[in-house]
Amino acid sequence: MLGPELWEFIESPVMILFVTCDEAGRPMIGRGSGVRVDRQSGHLNFLASRCQWPKAVGGALPGRPIATTYARPADYKACQIKGIVVEARPADETQRARGEAYVAEQLARMLALGVTRMQLSSTLSDQDLVCLTIEPQAIFEQTPGPGAGRRLTPEPLA
Repeated sequence: MLGPELWEFIESPVMILFVTCDEAGRPMIGRGSGVRVDRQSGHLNFLASRCQWPKAVGGALPGRPIATTYARPADYKACQIKGIVVEARPADETQRARGEAYVAEQLARMLALGVTRMQLSSTLSDQDLVCLTIEPQAIFEQTPGPGAGRRLTPEPLA
């Protein structure tokens, strides 16, 4: 489902958001701290801070839906990947290092664009990272403009 161009885009220094839902179906939003695509399975290994986004991470239970959005800050090229959570577990040492590097790079890029560290302190975190394994189900264009919301993957067969 995910091809090399999309792999490269979502693993680049993009802003990452995710949405899950609680038991009542209310949306819970959080900010991601990095992602890697497992080239063998096509699954996403998505990092998020449990202490920063406890409700959103708490809704990321196996079998539940999740939406992840990736946007490049310089031009706001964006896409959304909707999927199913396969597994949620504490990040391992390699993943924690990846999350720390992602947050450091995001801080540098956003500061260069004029966003202050104070503004970013409530959204970016590399603490208490959880790795969410996500099976992608559908991909959508989210870049502002006439194509926004367009499905980039075929509709599932009924």
